[in-house]
Amino acid sequence: MSALVILTALFALAGQSRAAAPPVAPNLVRVYAHVDEKGDPAELSARRESTKDLGAALADKKKDLALVDAESRADVVIEVIDRSITIPKVVFGTSAQPGQLPGIGTVAGPARAVHLRVQLTWRDQSLVFANKNSPLESNGGWKSAADDVAKQIDKWIVDHQAQILAAR
Repeated sequence: MSALVILTALFALAGQSRAAAPPVAPNLVRVYAHVDEKGDPAELSARRESTKDLGAALADKKKDLALVDAESRADVVIEVIDRSITIPKVVFGTSAQPGQLPGIGTVAGPARAVHLRVQLTWRDQSLVFANKNSPLESNGGWKSAADDVAKQIDKWIVDHQAQILAAR
């Protein structure tokens, strides 16, 4: 085989590996979730983790929306803006909280509740969503907070879907 044939085949294979992003069904709202890359490295890492959790929770909402890999392809942009922890003044009961297994991981001292805030932007509208549940601090707790926020975002998208799609 000639060198020209081999080079042509290699370029063809390279072009196939750079395939365009899969098309999104026209009836789905395209959503891009991200985090601002500024800030303290530890806090930035935590927000990135919540962005992944939120993305996974939104990916389950396939009936209403589709995640896209670039802001330029999105109808709605979601930014994880804050993760915080509070210590409730009063905690009732001894049962496990969301994200906590019964009898595992319990420590003496006050429980620490997690709070996740995200900003949704569509055109000139900007809304802030925060989890309404109060999961305890743990990996499962942060995931539970992201799931709660994803439900709120999904509801907002469903309520505004006709407007969003008409504005494309």
